[in-house]
Amino acid sequence: NHLHGYQVGDGVLVRAHDALVATSKLPDSVFRVGGHRFAFILEDLGNPAFIALALNRVERLLGSELHVDADALGVDVKTGIVLNRQGGREPLAMLALAEASLANVKMGRSRRIEDILAEESEEPANLRLEQQLTEALQDNAFELYFQPKVAAASGEVRSVEALLRWRSPDGVAVSPQIIVDWAQATGRSYELTKWVVHRSLRQLKAWQGSLGIGVAINVPANLAADPDLPSMLHDAIAIWGVPPGQVTVEITESAVMEDKESGHDNLLRIKNMGVNISIDDFGTGFSSLSYFKHIPAAELKIDKSFVDSMLSDEQDLELVKIILHIGHQFGLRVVAEGVEDRHSLEVLRKLGCDFIQGYHVSPPLPREDLETWLAAWPGFPPQDQDL
Repeated sequence: NHLHGYQVGDGVLVRAHDALVATSKLPDSVFRVGGHRFAFILEDLGNPAFIALALNRVERLLGSELHVDADALGVDVKTGIVLNRQGGREPLAMLALAEASLANVKMGRSRRIEDILAEESEEPANLRLEQQLTEALQDNAFELYFQPKVAAASGEVRSVEALLRWRSPDGVAVSPQIIVDWAQATGRSYELTKWVVHRSLRQLKAWQGSLGIGVAINVPANLAADPDLPSMLHDAIAIWGVPPGQVTVEITESAVMEDKESGHDNLLRIKNMGVNISIDDFGTGFSSLSYFKHIPAAELKIDKSFVDSMLSDEQDLELVKIILHIGHQFGLRVVAEGVEDRHSLEVLRKLGCDFIQGYHVSPPLPREDLETWLAAWPGFPPQDQDL
């Protein structure tokens, strides 16, 4: 759309639709599900060889040049796949799983068809956990833990990051990533994120006047371009009556880059409410600086992987320096995630990092423990004194 205009962009979508219909010979098996994404339903393809053949045919048809008016345009094709050999999946769940598969492919995490088939065969073993998670969402059984972000120079606590936690009925702590993956795979990402937003802002409201800290909320990658996200945030802020300037939305760099047009529009709408935007896991995606300069962010978070290894890997240390320089050149606050020891903190302070977050300061804590920790936290001594 940016390069050739919307008319040509629409023409590409029409040609892509026609190519998919030509593959299946069934017009009602091809659906546009948003933006430049199509859902393609193929029946009776239980054999891995047939599935691979169908995928290759689709990628070959769409990957060749599509002719729109006098233009021959190349198209970059990525495909996600979901199977329903046992017939137990609802259509919306199928679509959500396909979207999750596509997101993995875009982030370089594609899998062999044989692995997908094997995973499907394990589905009954995962059904109990899925049912428990569904009940947990319905019963408000999830919890929020909070991890402080502190000023690197002084240790002053400016905000906390809200992090989702849940224990299964038998007392086992379930990985937050499993919960996020479940929500995405079952089409409940929006519902779960809405729960996190309202619980976070309810807590922020309770802290107003006593602690004076803000709260940061993570938005999953598959919602970054959701047109309902800004209005959901707006309504929650209005309901709980909190200052939007005390709210930060954290979105990963890769999510911002995945759907540039819709993602940018959403971020702009969120910023215009007065909400802060933080680009999480910065350095792990593939953003171009020409696009990055247009992202309406107030904060960058250096990915934990770089902070973990910067003391032992000169290249990662250089990457940390570069990210700090980029962030400050664009007038952004820079937060280092995963600060686990005093030496890392000292290095980051000398490099001019603005904020730090990690177990050296505090692990994620439940509300009551966080309030106790805040009352006892002494901050850092001046930089010319020993930490």
